[in-house]
Amino acid sequence: MLSEMRGMFGNSGACSACGQTIPASEFVMRAGGGAGGGLGGGPPPGGPPHPPHHVFHLKCFACSKCGAQLMQGDRYYLLAGSLVCEQDWQKLLKGSAAAQANATGTTTVRKGKVGRPRRSRD
Repeated sequence: MLSEMRGMFGNSGACSACGQTIPASEFVMRAGGGAGGGLGGGPPPGGPPHPPHHVFHLKCFACSKCGAQLMQGDRYYLLAGSLVCEQDWQKLLKGSAAAQANATGTTTVRKGKVGRPRRSRD
């Protein structure tokens, strides 16, 4: 049960953006987590571990650069645990610091598409 909770909420049960605890009855948005949309289950046998997933309050599921709320169908990138909208991602790529970090592979980047909000589980 506890490992299943960690699979749903990460290790802390807190929002990845604001750090506040997420009640079990609240809808959440998830980003990252590999196959299955971060629904738990762990990595495939013998395969590499999935990157950690992040859980957000609906109101916190927004671009960390411009603050635009990410809605269902919007494309976003997960850059070192922070959400970045596609428009700001393109701006970052044009900047020399982001391009250099991307070329060296030192930054964790995960591309995603916003799905529907899901109810968190006990």
